[in-house]
Amino acid sequence: MATAPISRRLNLTRDQLAAFLTDQQQIRQFELLFSVVDELQVITGTDFEYQADTAAATANEALAQISRLANAVELLANAPAIQNNNSVVTDYIDFDAKAPHVDRVRRMAWNGDDQTIEIGMEYGVIQQIGMETYARVENTTGVTIPNGTVVGFAGVGANNTLSVVPYLADGSTPTLYILGVMTHDLPDSGEVGYCTVWGHVREVDTSAFSIGDVLYASPTVAGAFTATKPTAPDNVVPVAAVLKVGTTDGEIFVRPTIEQQKYYGQFLKTTDQSPTAINTANAITFDSSPISNGISIGSPASRIVVSESGLYNFAATYQLTSTSSSTKNIWLWFRVDGVDVTDSSILVTLSSNNEYKAICRSDFFTLDANQYVQLMWAADSTAVTLDAVAPTAFAPSSPALILAVTQVQQ
Repeated sequence: MATAPISRRLNLTRDQLAAFLTDQQQIRQFELLFSVVDELQVITGTDFEYQADTAAATANEALAQISRLANAVELLANAPAIQNNNSVVTDYIDFDAKAPHVDRVRRMAWNGDDQTIEIGMEYGVIQQIGMETYARVENTTGVTIPNGTVVGFAGVGANNTLSVVPYLADGSTPTLYILGVMTHDLPDSGEVGYCTVWGHVREVDTSAFSIGDVLYASPTVAGAFTATKPTAPDNVVPVAAVLKVGTTDGEIFVRPTIEQQKYYGQFLKTTDQSPTAINTANAITFDSSPISNGISIGSPASRIVVSESGLYNFAATYQLTSTSSSTKNIWLWFRVDGVDVTDSSILVTLSSNNEYKAICRSDFFTLDANQYVQLMWAADSTAVTLDAVAPTAFAPSSPALILAVTQVQQ
């Protein structure tokens, strides 16, 4: 009597196999094994007729074959990952556009949503080829650096690995030291992981921002973002844009825009200064610096020192007064590292008693790091003064000299 076909196919998907098999070769062997089993399992009464005297032998043979098959399955399931040194030479590789898979270190698969190949990496990081760029970094800060932290270069560790720390954009560290954003929690004590320098960072807290906000490195909280553009002397470093708002599932796109930081300073002479003798060079001293970054008053206080090389503009405004009615000549010029600058002198003449005259003078200088500039003056009479005027009821004070220094090119 014929019986209906029996269908008990082993419909395990590659995704299900990947959950307990650690090697692609094992997965492939199981798939081949299942295909053979599926071909052997359908038996119909019209194909085979069993005689009573041969039924036992046939049953025993079937049981033996099933036993061998079960042993083979067990061996494959318990076998270690297959090691081989084979290489593949091919024109191309096609990835299944919709193949389910489990993310795992060293595993590649196609992401249909983002239309790119993904690679499984440490810390659960999934790198999307062509859409993300990482820097391999280490953490020696003593504390975990969380996912989504803005980090900067802080030295070189073991195996020539970049060391990073949370970046604070308060002007204490040059903008060139900023690197990117951590793409996972990185433990301390020399652990090595990944920093996104271009691409998506997900699962970050963006609840304080709106979609489309440009995020800057924070000048008040190390490693944090701010949507408010900082102002000098803080660093201005656009780092990312907000793609999704969320407390735990926020998403940003990282693209640090790093411009070389330019230095500046304003320096004042707020007290009077007169020539020590006629026709004698004198260096003007400074006693106040309302704002400065990378440029400072040196020692002695007549020196204005730059910390970094570059092209600088020195713009000075002198306030001169005459204390007699006789004609007097005043010379004003620059020195660099104690040497007079050729063609930098100007000549001013005063002739009236209690006469005030404001003189503006500027020049450009190419300086190396730690070089200094001095403002020099001399007069053929001592009846002249660089004069600081006290405030009045209707006007603020007037310094004897205001010097503005701006770096115009690195």
